[in-house]
Amino acid sequence: MFKKLLTTLPLVAALAMPAAAQEFPDRALRIVHGFGPGGNADTVSRIMAEEMSKGLGQPVVVESRPGAGGTVASGYVSKEDPDGYTMQLMVGGHAVAAALYESLPYESVDGFTFISTLGQFPFMVAARAGEYESMEALIAAAAAAPGTIKIGHSGVGSTQHLTGELLDLRTDADFLHIPYQGGAAASTALMGGEVDVVIDTGTVIRPQAEAGVYDILAITSAERWPDAPDVPTVSETVAEGFDVVSWTGIGMPAGVPDEIADRIRTEVHAALAAPNVSEMIASLGAQPSPSTGEEMTALIEGQISVWTDVIESAGLEKR
Repeated sequence: MFKKLLTTLPLVAALAMPAAAQEFPDRALRIVHGFGPGGNADTVSRIMAEEMSKGLGQPVVVESRPGAGGTVASGYVSKEDPDGYTMQLMVGGHAVAAALYESLPYESVDGFTFISTLGQFPFMVAARAGEYESMEALIAAAAAAPGTIKIGHSGVGSTQHLTGELLDLRTDADFLHIPYQGGAAASTALMGGEVDVVIDTGTVIRPQAEAGVYDILAITSAERWPDAPDVPTVSETVAEGFDVVSWTGIGMPAGVPDEIADRIRTEVHAALAAPNVSEMIASLGAQPSPSTGEEMTALIEGQISVWTDVIESAGLEKR
């Protein structure tokens, strides 16, 4: 009798499982992102969609809803049916927005089911070739002439901007922060002499460094980055403990059933293990970093706290 009961338990569990979870997915799914077509977010979304469709057995389409640093897409996704068919490609700016905006049309943590991070990446501090021999020399110059050394970044409230503000707070430097419409525009400004330094991703900085146009002075992760082992960190040069690493990840609306969230997480992790996906993410200067939903939640909550402190300490006006 006991043996018979054990053999029937899986069947009972299957019968108890919601029908939607048993049948999931039975139609196409979406990955929504908040940026323009052709950028990093769009590229990551498309290669993840293609790979995940293999395991899910259904098409996964990519939908761009750009605007307000990704908050338009977040607001849209948070209000979608939590049936598992709508995902969002999130970036580190999700945490920045939570710290920067007085109010948002969604709850930055409670409004989502977080599935997994995809990749993590630091920023690079770069200057025109030959301008500064080291990160220490840059900080000394910025401290000696307050408000004259200009840092270009990809817009007020961007993670790059707040990284520069954190650099001010953690050193004796007093930089003048100059916003541009995106990292490419800030990089062009550096080449043209409009600014003295830029802080941005490796995809923006490294091509110019490899061409001899820029010197990469430091990287913002706590430890040297495996993809750039010869570049010193901000922490080891001018601000011990300095650690800024941004990320991409997959979220869904709050309330997605655990069985479906687990299925999506399994397919996300399988996609990240595929060589073509991991190589593409690495080519964007990131390390593939599958996580649990709890780990992604903790990461976002921690970054919201950090950026809230930076905004308040730097005296930046909330939006």
